[in-house]
Amino acid sequence: MNHPPEIISFGEVLFDMFEEGAHLGGAPLNLAVHLRRLGARVQLISAVGRDELGDKAIGRIKQEGLSTASIARVPQPTGTVTVTLDRAKVPSYRFLSDCAYDFIPEPETLLETPDLFCFGTLAQRGEASRNTLASLIRKMNCRIFCDVNLRQNFYSREILEQSLDAADLVKLNEEELATIASLFGIVPDCAALAERFRLETIILTLGPKGCEIHQGGRSFSSPAHPAEIVSTVGAGDAFSAGFLSSMLAGDAMETAATKANRLAAEVASIPGAF
Repeated sequence: MNHPPEIISFGEVLFDMFEEGAHLGGAPLNLAVHLRRLGARVQLISAVGRDELGDKAIGRIKQEGLSTASIARVPQPTGTVTVTLDRAKVPSYRFLSDCAYDFIPEPETLLETPDLFCFGTLAQRGEASRNTLASLIRKMNCRIFCDVNLRQNFYSREILEQSLDAADLVKLNEEELATIASLFGIVPDCAALAERFRLETIILTLGPKGCEIHQGGRSFSSPAHPAEIVSTVGAGDAFSAGFLSSMLAGDAMETAATKANRLAAEVASIPGAF
């Protein structure tokens, strides 16, 4: 590819509320920030409230060099999630419901020739955002990446089926793989998942053990990059950005996985997601 990759990232912008304060995040935003830092041209499609947190989010996103033209200001409050870290610095989440990212409208314009469209499962919990996403996917003529993000009860068999059917590339962890396998009555392994949903690439993240990549019937594992863990919030999104930008640059999957693990380790060693 002789031009910077063009990527659309759709979904939630929210604040992770830690004991020590608020950090701007949300997987699609985290992904967009890291992709932008890696040289991609990114269109972030989301929504924030007409409130102080919304103003703060818009200001911070602009600081990162991302356009806010496709981030709607809506009457609902800006999304927040209370984050609690356990002893291993692994987070658990409690989400505000009926917030801005549940009401994401379709933007007036889209990147004309995107190389990749990215979305997750969380922003589909609200019907308005779910409908917007379905409309956008119908318009896409590029590869599609789905980040499986099973939080609380904010997913269903129907949401997962539509998401996996639409996707070419999927990222998920072992727990999420087991949940999906159980819902669809398949063996909990990547080969079965790839066959069931005709997936090109599956990225299975294994936390401190690194990751496995499954593509076209072959698979390999890549060890985690050593890091002093401060918080794993957003590390998975940094991983996705490292992997996707490397893949779009034409790197071998092994190289992409190594770059992804390195970027994830960098983010795990800081508070917040970027």
